[in-house]
Amino acid sequence: MNLKEIFNNMYNSFFVILSGSLIATYANRLIFGAFEMHVHDITALFVLTILTDLGYFIFYAKKELNRKQMLFRHGIHMVFVLTVVISVALFMGWVLPEEPGAIIVLALSIIAVYILVFATGMYRSKLLADKLTAKLKERYE
Repeated sequence: MNLKEIFNNMYNSFFVILSGSLIATYANRLIFGAFEMHVHDITALFVLTILTDLGYFIFYAKKELNRKQMLFRHGIHMVFVLTVVISVALFMGWVLPEEPGAIIVLALSIIAVYILVFATGMYRSKLLADKLTAKLKERYE
């Protein structure tokens, strides 16, 4: 991916990541009973969204990546996102180290948001490809 594609992906995924994070946070707070959210929690979610969005730079490459390379980078990106979010959650006191169930639910929430962002990106790519194909058919028919 070149830098233009990375910035485009970062812009497009920012709001999906933020809304998915808010929904996951709300669900986790309902499940584990700590329902109060404060301004610093919402600020931390914004910062967390920016940090995880910056993880798209893992996909930067001067040449086009093949399927294996992309899968490998997605694996690295997933580990990066899990590490950042769980670290921030522990630091902010959203989950406690002595509650492994809460950490597992948080990790599952992160994976769900990751899949949502990935699926949204793939859907946008498919729409763009379909639009380009239609324009090419128009031009050469």
